[in-house]
Amino acid sequence: MRIYDQGDTMPDEYRTALLHLLTFQADSEYAGAQRVGENLQFAPRPEEAYRLSKKTMEEYGHAFYLWTILEPLGVDVKARMAELRDNPENPDPKKVNIINGFRRPYWQQQFKCWEDVAMMSCVVTPGAVIFLNQYTKCSYLPWAKVSERIAREEVGHMGFGLWAAKRIIEFDGEAGRERLQRRVAKFLAMGLGTYGRPSAPGSVQSQNFDLYADMGLKVLKPEDAQAEYLELVKKRLDEAGLDFVEGIEPDYDQRMGYAMDDEELEQPAVVQ
Repeated sequence: MRIYDQGDTMPDEYRTALLHLLTFQADSEYAGAQRVGENLQFAPRPEEAYRLSKKTMEEYGHAFYLWTILEPLGVDVKARMAELRDNPENPDPKKVNIINGFRRPYWQQQFKCWEDVAMMSCVVTPGAVIFLNQYTKCSYLPWAKVSERIAREEVGHMGFGLWAAKRIIEFDGEAGRERLQRRVAKFLAMGLGTYGRPSAPGSVQSQNFDLYADMGLKVLKPEDAQAEYLELVKKRLDEAGLDFVEGIEPDYDQRMGYAMDDEELEQPAVVQ
């Protein structure tokens, strides 16, 4: 695997792939920070608001770290930030590239209360921990270096989710635990869909992964990352006193429905 540092001459194909992956992550980190900040409206107590605001700051930091290494590659990062800042409702896909799950119309359908906020970090963030950690081993050194800090902070965000879930149970008892449990399936669908569809011989996705793997930009196949995620999220749910839910279909489009009446939400079988 060839290693590249800032200022090195690189093949056009490598540069194109690098810019695609880096801008997608950087833009999505900024949009994610915007959405996380909007969830402050649900914070039930000052400490919850403080801790969520710290997470928001770190998400903005992730965008900053990545844009900082993109600028020397000729990317107009100020224009990208301006588009996201000035058009939070629907940024132009010709100017920025963000994950569907961080687009405001999708996000607002999923977050209606503090329990949703807690379960996002408790159930979905373990997927981000695994996915983003792979870039610490990538072939572009500046990205590998900033990914070490991003990965550490994502572990902290996962810890925030566990803390927030336990606090709900601490203050609200079994009623709080039940509200959290009703949301496990919804956020598991998002977490399972974090990595994209499993690779299949001859598919466009598999061809793209093979290309990224050959370049040293990605090291985890979607199905391998998903298996690691399942192992980790089951541990987090157990620590929170919640049950894993079997039979959940991954939400590869990051477009989840929200059941307005929680009492009527049908749940698949849970694993005790």
